[in-house]
Amino acid sequence: MKLRIGNACWHAFHIQHAFLCQEAGFFAQEGIDAEIVHAKINPKGIDASRPDGERYDEVGTVLRDMVAYGIDIIPDVHVRTPFAERVLGNDEVVIIGGWRNQFRGTLVGAPGIQSIADLRGKRVGDWYKGGIATMWYEHQLRKAGVDPDREIQWKIGYKFGSMREAYKPLLAGDTDAAIVQNPYVPMLLERGFNKIYDFVEDSKPHGRPDRVTVARRSFVARNPEIIKRYWKASIRGYQFIRIAPENYPFLRFVEAKLRLTNPDEAERMRDLWSMELMEGAFFPMDGQLSAEGVWRILEEHQDAGVLAKSISRADVEQMIQQDLACEAWVEISQTDEIKRNLERLQPVIERHGY
Repeated sequence: MKLRIGNACWHAFHIQHAFLCQEAGFFAQEGIDAEIVHAKINPKGIDASRPDGERYDEVGTVLRDMVAYGIDIIPDVHVRTPFAERVLGNDEVVIIGGWRNQFRGTLVGAPGIQSIADLRGKRVGDWYKGGIATMWYEHQLRKAGVDPDREIQWKIGYKFGSMREAYKPLLAGDTDAAIVQNPYVPMLLERGFNKIYDFVEDSKPHGRPDRVTVARRSFVARNPEIIKRYWKASIRGYQFIRIAPENYPFLRFVEAKLRLTNPDEAERMRDLWSMELMEGAFFPMDGQLSAEGVWRILEEHQDAGVLAKSISRADVEQMIQQDLACEAWVEISQTDEIKRNLERLQPVIERHGY
C-alpha cells in the first residue's frame, strides 16, 4: 500500500517519527510502502525563523500543497489550521490523530519577573512570529493588560525562542523571559529565575495538542485500511522514541540522516536531540488526542483574534476523525511489543507527567 507523508513546516523534526518508522521497518511490517518527503518548504516560514522575518501562517496553503505534491498525510499541522480552513469553506482537511500532544515547556522569567504582567517593557524570546508560542504569548499578555505589539521587546530567532536553546540567552542576560524545555527549568530556578507558567502541569488532564496529524477527508474515506496501518506503525514509532537510552543511538542516526537532506541550512547545522529530550518526547502513546484539549487551544486562538468566533465545540467533533487511530490502538495494544513498551515507559511517564 503506497503512502506519501510530508511536512507542513520546514523543520526536519516534523517528519522525524515517520522517517524513523521507515528506517526501523515499522511501515513495511504494517504493509505500507511509505515515501517521506519535505513537501512544503515554505520560504515565508523559513524567513520567519530569522530575526525580523515574516509572520508564519499555514492557513490557505496546507490543502493546496497536499494536492500539488500528492501528500496523503501531514503529521505536524497547527491545530487551528483545519478549523480556519473550515471558516473559509474548506472541509477537506480533517484531523486523524495526535502528534504534539504536550507543549513540554515552562515560561521562565529572570529574577524579579514573577507574572505575565511583569513582562511589560521586557525582552521576551520567541522563535518566529505566528507560531503556537506567539499566539499563546499574545493571548496571555492581552489578558494581563499588556499590549504585545507595543509593550514587549521581542527577541526573535531560533536561539531566543527554541525551547531547547532559549535557556542560554536567559542565563546570559540577553532575554528576560522565554519558554524553556522542562529538563532545563530546575537549573534556572536554582539560579534565581522564576517559573511563570508550566504548560504540562496546566494542560492536565487533556494535554495540549497544538500540532496534529491531518489527511484529506476524501483520502480517509477511500483508504481506511491504510490510515489504520499508518497508526499502528506510528504508535510503535512514538513509543520507540521515548525509550532511552536503549533506542537513542538509532534515533540519533535517523535524525542526522534526515537533517542532511533539509534545504534549510540552519536545520542542517542544528544540534541533534539529547537523550534527555528524547525521553520526554511529546507524542501520544496511543496516537490519539483529546477533543477537550483541542477546544481549549481553539478558545485561546479565538480570544487572540486569530480564529473566527463562529467555530464552536460542535465543529471540533466534526473535524476530528480519529476512529481509525482508536481501532489501530485497540488492536496493537494487545501485542507483546506494545505491552513491553508500556511497562518500560511507565516510570518515564511518571517522571515527565505524561
